[in-house]
Amino acid sequence: ARSWGRRAGGWTTLGTSANAEILPALARLRDRSRDLARNNAYAKKAVQERRNHIVGAGILPRFLDHRSTLVKKTKDLWNAWANSTACDADGLHNFYGLQGLVQETRDTSGEVLIRRRWRRAEDGLPVPLQLQVLEPDHLDVTKDGLAAGGVRLIQGIEYDVIGRRVAYWLH
Repeated sequence: ARSWGRRAGGWTTLGTSANAEILPALARLRDRSRDLARNNAYAKKAVQERRNHIVGAGILPRFLDHRSTLVKKTKDLWNAWANSTACDADGLHNFYGLQGLVQETRDTSGEVLIRRRWRRAEDGLPVPLQLQVLEPDHLDVTKDGLAAGGVRLIQGIEYDVIGRRVAYWLH
C-alpha cells in the first residue's frame, strides 16, 4: 500500500527525467566536484584510486602473430603513436596517459568527450590521427528539444528518429 509516514510526508517529487532534473544545477555540480578533487585530500585520493583501479596499465594491444611482416609494421606504428605524445592533439600525454585523463575527467565532470582529429600525412605523425580529450562543458546544453525531421536534441546531443546518437553540439 502507498502510505506516507512522517519522514516522507513533506517529500514532493517532480516526476521528470534525470536530464531535466540535472540541467539547472549541472554547472554547479561539476564545479563543486572539480573543486573537491583539487582541494580535498579525500576526494583527490578517491579520483586517483579509481583511475588506478579502472585504467591500470590501460588498453594494451596484443599481437598474435609476431612473425608476420604486416604485424611487425603495425606493432611499430602502434608503439610510435601510442608511446609518444603524437596521439594527443594537445601534445601532453601518450595513449596511456590519455586513458587516465579520460577516467579522471569522467569522475570529476560526470562524462567526457573524445574528439578524433584526423591529420594530414604531411603533418609528420606516425599515424594521421590524434585524440582530443574535452571536458563536457564544451557541449552546448541549450540545444534541447525537437528539431526538424524528428531529430531530438538533449542537452547538446543529437539523436536520430530511432534514438541513435548522431551529433554533438559543441561551443
